[in-house]
Amino acid sequence: MKYPKIDLKTIRLQTRQFQAENPRLFLVYLLPSILVILSGFLNPLARLQESVLEQSFFSMLAQVLQAYLFPLVVSFVSTIFLAGAAFATLRLLKDPDTELSVKSSLALFAEERFSQTFLTLLLKRFYLFLWSIPNLVGVYFLFYSNLLARRFVALHPEFPKLDLSSVETKQFLMTFGLYFFASLILMIVGNILYIPQHYAYSQVEFLLCDTLDLGQVKPRQILKTSRFLMKGYKFQRFVLDLQLLPWYFLNWITFGIASFSILPYIQNNHIFFYRALLARKRRNG
Repeated sequence: MKYPKIDLKTIRLQTRQFQAENPRLFLVYLLPSILVILSGFLNPLARLQESVLEQSFFSMLAQVLQAYLFPLVVSFVSTIFLAGAAFATLRLLKDPDTELSVKSSLALFAEERFSQTFLTLLLKRFYLFLWSIPNLVGVYFLFYSNLLARRFVALHPEFPKLDLSSVETKQFLMTFGLYFFASLILMIVGNILYIPQHYAYSQVEFLLCDTLDLGQVKPRQILKTSRFLMKGYKFQRFVLDLQLLPWYFLNWITFGIASFSILPYIQNNHIFFYRALLARKRRNG
């Protein structure tokens, strides 16, 4: 079945026009931008020491999870803030007289909205986590192989002038190679599995924002609706992200500081894509 294409050029044009007409929109994304900057400075793997190699697998796994706990919490909270900003933006699109302020991104923390927001976004995270397991295992193997290499080099000051015929060197090369190539395979396969699911659930936040004032909607239903909406449009959304790649790169080289202006632009592109997607699905039944 062929699905009518969304004009991505029009999406970007609408976004620029919308932001030009609403200069106070940057206030809505102020708090999410700060959290994005904060999360960019969090490097959980840097907290792990080489001594973890001497521990059991489960002890090492526990340390990895502990190192990632705070960054995961920050990331999840920033997702709620960003969804709150999307909620305010969608309201502005429906009612141009909507007041915009820094507090607008806190809208989903209100008592009547928070539980549904929390459960829906948590369920989305859980589903995506399941799809990302192969990739995460690959990252773990890569990290482990890196630690193995660092410890081996530390124990052999003569590196790289090694006796390749020694049993110890052969054992190291075999172990390192096994973990390293396994990590590459797992990350490649993992991303092939994960990326389509990432885009399948990419409309969850916007659907959540549109349904919050309509009463309680089951989180699973919102996720199913997102998958339905994105059927036939995942590649187009991927292309949109490719077109926004220079902005992502600019944000990266500025250590997230540029997110104060870039984040609203990227998010609003996604919102206008969502609205165009919704219109096409309604038109085509």
